[in-house]
Amino acid sequence: MKYKTLILAKSEYDIIKDLLSKVGSKDAVHIACYNKLRGELVNAKVLEDAEIPQDVVRLNSMVDIETPSGYFGGYKVVLPKDGNVQQKKLSILTPMGSALIGYAEGDKVMWSFPGGDKEITINNVFQNIASAEEANQG
Repeated sequence: MKYKTLILAKSEYDIIKDLLSKVGSKDAVHIACYNKLRGELVNAKVLEDAEIPQDVVRLNSMVDIETPSGYFGGYKVVLPKDGNVQQKKLSILTPMGSALIGYAEGDKVMWSFPGGDKEITINNVFQNIASAEEANQG
């Protein structure tokens, strides 16, 4: 882990904590993801927005990742109301979204998914652009 702990913006930390306090699920994988993220929040480094390194995954960050299933580019981590897998928008409350938040470019993350535990490599993190795929082309 590049920064030794999750790094979150104070504004996003409060939103994520609030979401996790209200979420419920009967699905064992989702419950495991929520509990893991709750545990990571305890030791997270919470900074002002301007202090967050540009390579840290935040809400609305675009990411390129690699898993044992392959390479996936141009995904955006979003609030649950904005989640849409067909549009490559990953809700923070999905297993993949909760796995990425607060980690940095180059990090390898072990996380639970419906098919079992898998390692995710965060290849690129982009802030404030339309898509990671556009950045890779430019």
